[in-house]
Parts: sequence; C-alpha cells; structure tokens
Amino acid sequence: MDTKTTIDNRVPFNYGWVAAISGFFMHLCLGTMYCWGALTPYITSYLRKYDPSLTYRDTVIVFLLCPAAQTIGMPIGGAIERRYGPRVTALVGVWFMSFGVFISYYATSLLQLVSTYGFMYGIGMGIAYMNPIQCGMRWMPKRKGIISGIVVTGFGLGGAMFNVIGSKVCNPDNIASDPYYGPEVADQVPKMFMILGTLYAIITTLASLALVDPTPEDLARLNPDRELNQALLKAKAADNDDGETDLCGMLQTSTGYILWAMLAMSCCSGILVISSYKTFAQTHGYSDGFLTIMGSFALIINGLGRMAYGVLIDTFGYKSSLLMENLLQVVFTTSFLFSVSNPILYTFVVCGMITNYGGNFAMFPTVTAELFGTKNVGSNYGFIFSGFAVSGISLKLALGSPQLSFETVVYGCGVLAGISALCTTLLPSPPNAVKEHRV
Repeated sequence: MDTKTTIDNRVPFNYGWVAAISGFFMHLCLGTMYCWGALTPYITSYLRKYDPSLTYRDTVIVFLLCPAAQTIGMPIGGAIERRYGPRVTALVGVWFMSFGVFISYYATSLLQLVSTYGFMYGIGMGIAYMNPIQCGMRWMPKRKGIISGIVVTGFGLGGAMFNVIGSKVCNPDNIASDPYYGPEVADQVPKMFMILGTLYAIITTLASLALVDPTPEDLARLNPDRELNQALLKAKAADNDDGETDLCGMLQTSTGYILWAMLAMSCCSGILVISSYKTFAQTHGYSDGFLTIMGSFALIINGLGRMAYGVLIDTFGYKSSLLMENLLQVVFTTSFLFSVSNPILYTFVVCGMITNYGGNFAMFPTVTAELFGTKNVGSNYGFIFSGFAVSGISLKLALGSPQLSFETVVYGCGVLAGISALCTTLLPSPPNAVKEHRV
C-alpha cells in the first residue's frame, strides 16, 4: 500500500503529531528505569533469599548499568533504522527491552538480574529511544524541540506511573521494611516482573506500529513554501545528503565532543538530587511520607520540564536555552544544602534541579539534529548520550569516596553546571557552521 496515500486519507494534519504521541507512550515504558528507587527494596529483599549478604549498595549496579547499556544500544538502533526504518527498529528495541523485564521473573542472583533487567533492558531501550524522536523531526523539521519534548516527557513520567503498579503488586498492604522486606512482599517480585514486562510489550508495540517516515512529497504537501518543496523533491530524486553528518563525521568535529562534555557536566546535579534528596532530608528530620509525596511530584515535574524546554528551544534557539538551563542549575545546586532548613524551599529547589535535569533530554537530541541532521541522529546522539552514563558512574564514585564530603560533591556539581553554561559560547550556529569546527 502506498504510504503517502494512506497518510493523506487517514490524517488531514501533520503526521508528526502522531509520531510524537506514539513516542510519548513508548517512552512511558522506556523511562521506567526511574522506578528503580521505588522498586529496589522489593527486588533486593527477594534476591537476599538466595544471597543474604546482598545490600542496596550491591544491587544499585543494575540501575547504573542501564544508561551504559543504553549507550551501546543507541548506535545499534541507528544502524537498524537506516536500513529498515523507524517502525521495525522500534519494535526490535521495545521487544528486547520488554523480554528482558519479563524473563527477570527467573532471576535468582544479582548476575542474572544484571543480565536481564540491566543489560537487556538498557540495550533495548537504547535501540528504540531515538526512533520516535527522529521520525517526528522528519515530519516537522521546524519543530524539533517540541517533538523531542513531547516524546521524552513520557520518559520522565513513566517512573511515576509504574512505581504505583509495582508497589500495588508487591506491597498492596503497605507493609514497612526493616530495612528489607519479608517473604510476604519479596515473593511477589517475580510476578511483578511478569506483569510489567507484559504491559511494556503491549503498550510499546501498539505505539511502535504508528511510526512511519515521510516522503519528500509528504513534506511538500504539508509545507506551503514552494521553493522548499522543490528543494525537497530534488533531494529525493538525487538522494541528497546535504546537511547530514554521520557518526564518523561528527567525531571529526570539536562540536561533537563539546556537546558530550556539556551533557556530562549538566546532568551531574540532577543525578545527585535524584539519588540523595531523600536520604539527605531524612538526616534533617523529614518524614518518609512527606519525601515520598515530594518524590512523586518531582518525577511529574521531571516529565513536564522536558516539554517546557522543548518549546523553549524551538522559540529561542539552543544556545540561549542551554545557557539559561545551566545557569538556573547553578543557582539551584548551590542552594540545595541550605534549602533543607525549610520544607517548601527544599521542595522548590529539588523540583527545580530535576526540571533542569530533564530538560537536557529534550534539548540535546534537538541540538544534535540541528547541527548534524536527522538522518543519523540516533547514532550521533548515542555518542553524546554516553556523557550521561559517564556522569552517573563518576558521581557515584565521588559520593562513595572517603576523601570527598557530600558538601564538596554538591558544590562541585554546581561548578560543572557553570562550566557547561560557558561551553554554550563554543557551539556553532546551524546549519553549516559545524563544518568549520574540524579537529
């Protein structure tokens, strides 16, 4: 069946909105890596049945592996997408991810769980992550930011949604841990993995089936600019790749490394607050109930912040948006320690840090597409995203170092956000300036 005819008959508006909404539902499931903080008490308690020496410090490796595995999956997804298109690539990724969660039902050791819920989950997530974003960007090349923002909003909200499901399955009676759960809660973990894996597979499969790339004729029909229409049709006829840079080409530019370093530095504050806001506040007398509500609210803000920054980058451009985001993060991070003296102020600062953290994942795919094109954005962003993985591992090492106090790490994250803000001055302007920044 002719794709153009099908879309013309079914959808009288830009199909990019369909791609973005489909991506939102895909990312609701892909983003459940943020469930780890809520689910780890159940999972760790279950694994302790087979290895009583395990602690939360041991099982956190599963969470740390997810971004690293995602970094591996992204270029794989980019390679599959160039050959088979976004729909097939998305299906491969989400099925691999869902299967990894489902077969965690059988995991009885930390190594097995790392292989399924860490490695398989992360690889599948990486393969599928960029597909709806780049598909939507191809339909709506002038609204890259809002497309990215809509899709990754789902990634931010997924944790809040599936936290509840996981808790209802494992601990419906709200039994307290001390600090681990007994068999009445822990024994529900395999069932939880089976239910979550099935839900992920159903939701992401339906969303993936809606992904389809536009033809230049589709874009010409949607774009009133006749000169641009003619250029698109000529590009289709000549298979023109002007303005497109592949991964090898990007790695020959200083801009690619600048973006990598900026993402790594900009994410530190967000990773810090997500991993420590609760334990830090508890040492200052905050109740578990208050912090749980605040954490759920912060996850919602994490999702909505991605949407806001997507709109912002389309409106003001990536230089101004990245500069503002990093400067705000400096202010929030340097306020984190003393804000704990007031619950309202502390909530505001934590939510501000998480909002800016989430904004990175709306803006950096957009910047990558603006500077290097949408054709190879999956592979290109995969390299830049590895900065996030390095940031998370480095921060965990810093927090565990006896030579560094918690206060030193907090202010260090603020300094890194400031350096990231300064790096915005080194970024070229689209579309062709990147070619002048070869290393």
